[in-house]
Amino acid sequence: MSKQETIDLINSSMLSLMEFTRKSRGPIKGFRARDLSILIYIHTDNEHHQVTMSQLAQNLKVTPAAASQIITGYEKNGWVKRVRSTMDRRTVYIQITDDIKEKMLEKWSCHQARLNEFLDMLGPEDCENFHRILEKMIGFVQEKMQEDSCVM
Repeated sequence: MSKQETIDLINSSMLSLMEFTRKSRGPIKGFRARDLSILIYIHTDNEHHQVTMSQLAQNLKVTPAAASQIITGYEKNGWVKRVRSTMDRRTVYIQITDDIKEKMLEKWSCHQARLNEFLDMLGPEDCENFHRILEKMIGFVQEKMQEDSCVM
């Protein structure tokens, strides 16, 4: 196999993997990919499953006012709720609602099941090789992202 054929296969497999991930992880009716990403961040950032507005703004790389506007829309949709801290009344936490948490976990379970099917299809030896190659790829990508040479 030539280097160009390998590059073409990588490009094709990345597109297929993105489509597979998009379909098995979502959509949840009314959600965009960014919505799901934000909700996952809110739920998984710490063991209390909540973030402050400033933490969210920092993660999204937006102003606190812009983050607040996003959260206001999510509140109207019933996806999140604001909860005052019992320790400091000035602190407000953002949490996802139980209904959305349930829908996200349902989608996540489906996604995990599909990945398990894929790994079972590969078998133990190919699975180990795939893991080794993915580790190398992730290391390469992280290194190149720090260089920022081709990132738009």
